[in-house]
Amino acid sequence: MVNSNSVSLMISILDLAGFMLASGLLVMGFRTSSRSRLWSRLGHLMFIVGTLASTTHALLQGTTANMLAATIAWSTIISWFVWQIELVGAFTSPVIAIILMSGIFFTTNSTQPLVAHHELGMRTHVAAAILGQAFAILACGMSLLLLWLDKKLKNKQLAELPLKFPGINTLNNALYATLWTGFIFITISLLTGSLYAVSGLMPGQTSLLGKVTWAILVWVWYLSILVLKGLMGYRPQKVARMSLVGFLILAVSWFGIVTWMPWGRS
Repeated sequence: MVNSNSVSLMISILDLAGFMLASGLLVMGFRTSSRSRLWSRLGHLMFIVGTLASTTHALLQGTTANMLAATIAWSTIISWFVWQIELVGAFTSPVIAIILMSGIFFTTNSTQPLVAHHELGMRTHVAAAILGQAFAILACGMSLLLLWLDKKLKNKQLAELPLKFPGINTLNNALYATLWTGFIFITISLLTGSLYAVSGLMPGQTSLLGKVTWAILVWVWYLSILVLKGLMGYRPQKVARMSLVGFLILAVSWFGIVTWMPWGRS
């Protein structure tokens, strides 16, 4: 009889392998060769396999890394259907793989199950933080596609674009909507976290200075992007570049969150 540890190990290998394979296959989908569509379809298949495995792992274990990985994956799949931006998975796949590997090899706290806190407020805080990060990462992938498309248009290299590649207006609208969605969830996360801090319910044995500092920095940066876009009329290319910087801040924030995670301590 297969025990639970063996099942968890097999699922862990399956989700990581799925996203690692999808990373390479989806990149091959950017080529203009006759087989690029085949590579892209295989990449999507591997991405779906990784998504299902990561979701199963998240439901069984409830770890931070798998919850974030599954959320990014499902956000990516939603973008396929809403905006037909299929190749954004070429960016999110390696990011998900890195998050899973960081949870396995480097950060013990990110592998702790999030079951210690049953309060609705804390669960809302955690869910909003994960959703905010997921949509911010998805926005970064869209930004890369938008900047790449803009470069091809300027160089008049339209023949080098993959089949069914979205137009720049579609990418712009998708990027703006994704940034707003991520910002809203990050805001909810900070608000619910603030309520716990003010009420004194946050665990006192762990310093939250690093986590809070990076979370506020991420919030301020994405607010700046939306303000400059809405009031100053920043062009999509500038918004995309700022989104890439936001991803770098978010990457540092991720490692800060799993380092200062209060429920990751005994």
